[in-house]
Amino acid sequence: MKVLPLFVLSSLLLVGCGSGGSSSSSSSGTDNSGNPVNLPEDGGNVGTNPGDDNNVGGGDDNTVGGGNDNNSGDDQGNTDPDPAPGPGDTFAEQMLFAVNQARAEEQNCGGQIMPAVPALTWDYDLESAAFSHSSDMANNNFMSHTGSDGSSPQDRIEATGYSWSTWAENVAAGQKDINAVMTSWMNSPGHCKNIMNGSVTEMGASFVENSSTQYGIYWTQVFAKPR
Repeated sequence: MKVLPLFVLSSLLLVGCGSGGSSSSSSSGTDNSGNPVNLPEDGGNVGTNPGDDNNVGGGDDNTVGGGNDNNSGDDQGNTDPDPAPGPGDTFAEQMLFAVNQARAEEQNCGGQIMPAVPALTWDYDLESAAFSHSSDMANNNFMSHTGSDGSSPQDRIEATGYSWSTWAENVAAGQKDINAVMTSWMNSPGHCKNIMNGSVTEMGASFVENSSTQYGIYWTQVFAKPR
């Protein structure tokens, strides 16, 4: 039985590079039944135009994903859409660098100052959870933390066999590359706080592209600390 302090869900769609959106969800704990015990400050949905209250996908937005439908190798099928920041050749190396670069400095997350926190390491179970959700969003043309099968971020993490003590998830859609999606997330209080969460120690992420969908590309970041 996991006994944890607080479970937080936050929903927010953002403008990212002129189009797209993003959403964040985190869990620092649950009550003994596993049900949410608190809702977040971040609420509502902002569509692709600032001020539009449009929910994409008709669900609560707690997942960010990435990946490519053609899976090859350990990097869960990711093929970078555009050059990404930082050293390294793989999507995992570039995304991890971008996140750790943000975590290395104090950040202002919607008026709340978040101190610098230790660097994360990459976990392939968390990448798998991210890839499965990005694939789901891309294949079914929606953006939400709730999967098309009703799964939650926690469900997807546990399905990989990962034993967690805390987790957080960001989702986005439409941003063309790592720089663009990180800018969207860091400009959103809920996503920024997930990235700057000092309670997590590992991450995985993915994006999946499908040109026939509304946004064309779907991103997911999954953060966690093992139990």
